[in-house]
Amino acid sequence: MAEGADFPLLSCRRPSLTFNPILTMKKNLFHALFLFLSFTAAANGVAIVDAEQGIYLQLLSSSVQVQVQNQVAITTTTQVFRNGLFGAQSFKYGFPMPSGGSAVGLRWQVGGIWHVADFNAEAQDTTLPGGGGGGGSANALLSQYLGAFPLYFQIENAVPQDSLITIELSYVELLPYKNGTVTYRYPGKYLSIQNDNLVQQHFDLILSSGRKIEDVAFISHPTVVPTISDYEASMVHDIWEQPASADFQVAYVLSADDLGLFNFSIFLSDTLDCDDYGNGFCAFVVEPNPNPNGDIIPKVFTLIIDRSGSMSGEKMAQAREGAAYIVNNLNTGDLFNVVDFDDQITSFKPDHVPYTPANRNAALNFIAALTADGSTNISGAFSTAVPQFANDNGNTYNIIIFFTDGVPTAGITDPAAILSHINNLIAPLENDLSIFTFGVGADVNKPLLTQIANQYNGIAQFLDNNELASSISEFYQTVRNPVLLNTSMSFDPNLVYETYPLPLPNLYKGSQMLVVGRYNTPGLVNATFNGTAFGAPVTYNYPMVLTDKDSVLMRFLPKIWAKQKAEYLLQQYYAATDPALAEALKAQIQHLSICYGVLTSLTSFIDNSGGTIGILETPSHRGVTKAVQILSVSPNPATTNAQIQIELRDDIFGEILIEVCDLLGRKVASFPLAVNGAGIYTASWDIASNLGSGAFWIKVLSENGSDASLIWVR
Repeated sequence: MAEGADFPLLSCRRPSLTFNPILTMKKNLFHALFLFLSFTAAANGVAIVDAEQGIYLQLLSSSVQVQVQNQVAITTTTQVFRNGLFGAQSFKYGFPMPSGGSAVGLRWQVGGIWHVADFNAEAQDTTLPGGGGGGGSANALLSQYLGAFPLYFQIENAVPQDSLITIELSYVELLPYKNGTVTYRYPGKYLSIQNDNLVQQHFDLILSSGRKIEDVAFISHPTVVPTISDYEASMVHDIWEQPASADFQVAYVLSADDLGLFNFSIFLSDTLDCDDYGNGFCAFVVEPNPNPNGDIIPKVFTLIIDRSGSMSGEKMAQAREGAAYIVNNLNTGDLFNVVDFDDQITSFKPDHVPYTPANRNAALNFIAALTADGSTNISGAFSTAVPQFANDNGNTYNIIIFFTDGVPTAGITDPAAILSHINNLIAPLENDLSIFTFGVGADVNKPLLTQIANQYNGIAQFLDNNELASSISEFYQTVRNPVLLNTSMSFDPNLVYETYPLPLPNLYKGSQMLVVGRYNTPGLVNATFNGTAFGAPVTYNYPMVLTDKDSVLMRFLPKIWAKQKAEYLLQQYYAATDPALAEALKAQIQHLSICYGVLTSLTSFIDNSGGTIGILETPSHRGVTKAVQILSVSPNPATTNAQIQIELRDDIFGEILIEVCDLLGRKVASFPLAVNGAGIYTASWDIASNLGSGAFWIKVLSENGSDASLIWVR
């Protein structure tokens, strides 16, 4: 785990191997998931020496440790690169972060010295070594490997010829969920960067869930059989002397008997000093019953397709494919229409029409005939689409899906004026309208699309050129079956505050709503969940416990809360027209990122000469000869006892201190070690039985310096 990533290992017990007959029954499901997940293929992180010429350091090995707690995954990837080029080389590290993932720690080792990245209040530098805008290998690297949300970090330490560098990155993400199945994917495919064998590819996943696990499958490597119990599962796989030819993909099924509201919380034993909201962090997941015969709210649906000249080629083909998928999967009772635009706007029908076989086939023919040409009239597209919702009744879910690959060049071109224009169009409507926006490629106006989606209960997504069809299809499957609209939540007594996301999203069959919040008074509260269905109000009440305990298994909650709040503030930042307000929001986001240790689009990693990572006190590994160094901690993971081998390089006499800290920097054990000058010493740590599973820092403190090393306790 990267130094400074305050995430524990989760429950690490490995149950005995058992045969699970459910696996056989769900084979078709997992095969379908495998095909779905294979739409996108990225790569391990890349050590980029010259992007334009396609020159990279050689990847020798990759080790991936994944801890999943209640659908929150913490991934630590450790990669070893070799400089097989001529002379010493500096490079930029690029990693294809998943959508919604946030980096929480980064460190690297070269020449036997660990260096630690700190969080920096500046957006990351996205320029690539050797140039990145001229096409060729650089464009292939961006589009095929690094994806829409790459993480970049410049390694300033030049790696000597024929030498190694180790890079360790940790990130957190909420895993995708659909109809009871959760999926995890690590981008391990690397063939187009290099065909050379890797010495080792290691993958280790540990899963702990408060909701019963029915089954787990390693769908990318089906010969590996996971170990499974009711609430825990794990899998380990090693590949030796083979190319990195596949992503690592896992799917697990959660019991449908545990639906409703599931909550978890932590009350920290001391303050983080990041804000004044108290020491309690909570999260709760709400999910509707997935009964296939349950009532589904009918939709009134419009798809707006950009067919301007920049959409030509692959993007237009992807747009037609995604639009056809939606039209083929509407529900009986839905009304729909298709609007397309360049500088001119056309519409499949003058108004929404019922979903019938005849209308479906006519719409498919209309979509198939779309070609790319002309400029981009976004305002005109909404002028045509929005008034068509005026005659729809209040018992429907009204939705627009809009996608574009460019900035407005026709009609109204000022982004603020476009937003005002859309507001004026929607204001006379009697019914709510949700707008979901998709930006394709690097040239879209992300703030504008984010503002449109944010103001109208939607989501903005930004995609690579080749991701449109699969992303649109996946998204539509999520919103296809709405069951609760205009959602809100309250608490009695009113102990929970600072809840996110804001506003709460609509709820769909087979999907979940994750809400995070803060509290300062532990206790029992009643959560009231409100919404509308078929024009009538619906209310659900759930009892919820806000714990007074500080649990190592819940240490991910502060980061999840900070990540969700930062995303909310980013939406406000993009929407702000007042420069002073924008700067104030930017400062809040940067404070959250640095204090809680969660990377955002307005912050980056930086190699400083000191400081801390997030809320964890971290040791200094700054390239100087150390007076004391931990040579090894074994076994690692440990269960009852760990041996710590230490080298003293100064003549220190008397005692040095060994401390064991959790990943929030709290001391859980300490003991002295007698020393008598320079040399190698071994200390023994007897692990307390009540400590619990997790990841911990072992720190050695002497009068002339200190060192630290991470140990996993199972």
